[in-house]
Amino acid sequence: MRFRNDVHELMHTPLNILQTCFSASWGGLEMQALEISRRLHERGHHVWLGAPEHTRLFQEASRYPFHLLPLNVTGYAHPVLIWRLSRFLRDQAIHIVHCQHSRDLATAVPAQHLSGRHCPLILSKRVGSYITKRDPLHRYTYGRLQRVLAISDVIHRNVIATTPVAPAKVRTFHDAVDLTLFDPAKADREAVRQSLGIEKSMPLFGFVGRFSPGKGHEELIDAAAMLREEGLVFHLAIVGEASHGEEAYAAGIRTMAHERGLDEVVTFLGYRAEIPSVMAAFDILVFPSHAESFGVVLIEAMAMTLPVVATNCDGVVDIVVDGETGIMVPPKDARRLAEGMRKLLGDAPLRKRMGVAGRKRVEELFDQEKQIDRLEELYEELLAGQAVRAS
Repeated sequence: MRFRNDVHELMHTPLNILQTCFSASWGGLEMQALEISRRLHERGHHVWLGAPEHTRLFQEASRYPFHLLPLNVTGYAHPVLIWRLSRFLRDQAIHIVHCQHSRDLATAVPAQHLSGRHCPLILSKRVGSYITKRDPLHRYTYGRLQRVLAISDVIHRNVIATTPVAPAKVRTFHDAVDLTLFDPAKADREAVRQSLGIEKSMPLFGFVGRFSPGKGHEELIDAAAMLREEGLVFHLAIVGEASHGEEAYAAGIRTMAHERGLDEVVTFLGYRAEIPSVMAAFDILVFPSHAESFGVVLIEAMAMTLPVVATNCDGVVDIVVDGETGIMVPPKDARRLAEGMRKLLGDAPLRKRMGVAGRKRVEELFDQEKQIDRLEELYEELLAGQAVRAS
């Protein structure tokens, strides 16, 4: 087979890579799929991103020069799309299939099987499971994976506990941030604040994330109301929008802020593409999520030398060092959240120290350039192993 004969020649040469993400949402998972595709393309690889045409991911990806593969996957049973994808894998001589969403496997695995190409299959696991996946269907789909990349230690443990994947095939592989984009030296803090209508000297808390139950908007509004009742002077900027089906929740949060008398204190900025610039205007990032498998916003904020107040849930503990890069509080506890916000609000030297320590931690552990290096090494490792098995 041509694929097997050519594997040795592919080491350190451009690869034909299919990234898939059939999620209909727009959040950290989808943004990371976009970023990985972009960076691999910049490294000279031939990259296709498979996604449904109606999604925000597909729309955003259309602005970049890598290839798009429209696959309108909405569930699990798609015989026609499986056949179409199998033809694509064969016709484009795809070397690596990297799924960014667990549900992608129901389409990608049978397509790879049907194509006759033995290209390695990888899954980036970003969300934990509350059910055990050892039924025949999952034994088939997960059984054909060469690697599962868990984005945090808690997801790593969850994969081993709930899926039939051998522990040796599971690696912790954190999400990362482009430090050339998230660079505080490149941002004009005063210009950004002026564009947002925020006074130069006004202490500014920031929140970045989509409107979705579990992100902690309620506790954030409650904490802001507590600080306002104490007479503290500050402003809170909430960045993000609702995904499809979450519009009512977003409207409820805006109503809650109004009813708590926070119209003059809270600004809802909606979706912003220029997150590094927006973060340059913040003094403190607040991350009140109830459960989070990782938290890309945290490493973005730390890269911008922002101290953080974050809940100590799940994958967040891989990122924030309590007392060093930020303050950690229990989830769903507005009073403790307010305490952390109050502490940083009143201590500028502490904010500075934490910000510097946060940037250093991101440079060491969450630098996207280093992570793409590791991803390329993994692809080459798997292709080399494929060559050995084929010989």
